[in-house]
Amino acid sequence: MFESLTPERAIELAGAGAFQVRLTALLMLANAGDAVEVLSVALILPTAGAEFGLSASQKGVLTSAVFAGALLGSVAWGLAGDRIGRRRMLATALAVNAIFALASGTARTFWFLVTCRVLAGVGVSGCNTAAFTALPEFLPCHARGKHTVALASGWMVGSIYSASIGWAIIPTKGWRTFVYVSAAPAIACLVGVVTWMPESPRFLATRGRGEEATEVIRRIARGNARETRVPRDARVEVRVEEVEVGSSGASPVGAFVGAPQRRRKGGFAWAWIAPLRSLCAPPLGSRAASIGFVWFSLSWGWYGVMLWLPEYFARLADTSDGASTNEPPSTNVYAENAAVAWANLPGNIASAFLVDSVGRRATLTWCMASSAAFLAVFALAVCACAFNALSVGGWNALDLFTSEAFPTEVRSTAMGALGACGRLGSAIGTGVAGAAVEGGLMMPLALCGGAMLAGAGVTGCMTLETKGRELEDRAAAGGGREGFFELVDEEELIAG
Repeated sequence: MFESLTPERAIELAGAGAFQVRLTALLMLANAGDAVEVLSVALILPTAGAEFGLSASQKGVLTSAVFAGALLGSVAWGLAGDRIGRRRMLATALAVNAIFALASGTARTFWFLVTCRVLAGVGVSGCNTAAFTALPEFLPCHARGKHTVALASGWMVGSIYSASIGWAIIPTKGWRTFVYVSAAPAIACLVGVVTWMPESPRFLATRGRGEEATEVIRRIARGNARETRVPRDARVEVRVEEVEVGSSGASPVGAFVGAPQRRRKGGFAWAWIAPLRSLCAPPLGSRAASIGFVWFSLSWGWYGVMLWLPEYFARLADTSDGASTNEPPSTNVYAENAAVAWANLPGNIASAFLVDSVGRRATLTWCMASSAAFLAVFALAVCACAFNALSVGGWNALDLFTSEAFPTEVRSTAMGALGACGRLGSAIGTGVAGAAVEGGLMMPLALCGGAMLAGAGVTGCMTLETKGRELEDRAAAGGGREGFFELVDEEELIAG
């Protein structure tokens, strides 16, 4: 006999401490690598553009390349995370990211550079999806907010790292050396994931691997010096509500089960897309659509500004001194970009408290709306810093909100699919900004601000709030409370 524990209860017993701090720091490297890979395009654009003699439209293609790759990879990585696990998916994505990031530095033609950026973007999308899917699954409810915001602040670390080495390396060593150095966070994270990181206990439990899930819980407890809190005869299993039909009708009966109970016919491919089908079906379909729009609009607004930031600053400088925009930028442009990157710090600190005090949804709404307002006076450098500080609070709230809004069985798919909405918004936003900037700064800034206001409006109309809410794991076979749904067992699908 053994004592069955739900994943939520088991993680509460293991506590939040040194283990999660170390895990958060490791996954911050994955997010930092994402930031470096995305933002490095903006930093190499002036010098690489001058070397290859790129037109404005070609610069737009290069800027959007990483988002095109991320859009291609997001849904596939998400499905892989729900199928093979968070750890294996993260390690593979980091390897893809690092290989093609390094290959970018060897480019001798424009189209080879674009190809490398697209493939690096494929890896980037998997890193982000895996990190924000995995970390909340190792955390008790009371600690998810601050740890997830800390993970999100890895973007700040990456942006500061990218801006700082860009400022130090590009003017003297060139953009190729900068690209090689930029791959360091992804490589360091890959080593940590392969040598130390365990698989998510929630994922293991939902796949019927209760013994492995229990071992991970004990490892977490040991890392937090709370091993005695977990019963010796404990076994981690997912609890679902099954329907028992008696003389008085159907009634829910709680049960601990190690694998999904429903069987349907299908094949291997059908099994892989089972989480995506569940994500698109009620009651999660409308939730996914609403959050997906917010991802799209926030990505359009933020990337449409930040990936053209050196170009904006260069044009502002040209306007004031009458210089030509065809010359490589001065080091002042990189210094201004670094200052804006440092503006992430107050945004991260503030959002770490706001998500647990006023809630995820309210933080997201007000951060997006106020960011849009500061774009109206973007010509002042201090307003660019304020824009970044406020928008990073919105990103932190959105990452946390999304990871908590969906059950474990589709959490990775949801992060990937909604991330794809964001990548689509990023690609469109940066492309539109690149086309509009030729006519001045007002038009691209107005479009980016409008996108963020639209996202703030949709967020404000939502009723879902995940603050203080336990993570859901699985569906009730006969229905159940909001957010629970059926998901087909892939192994039984194949057997059937």
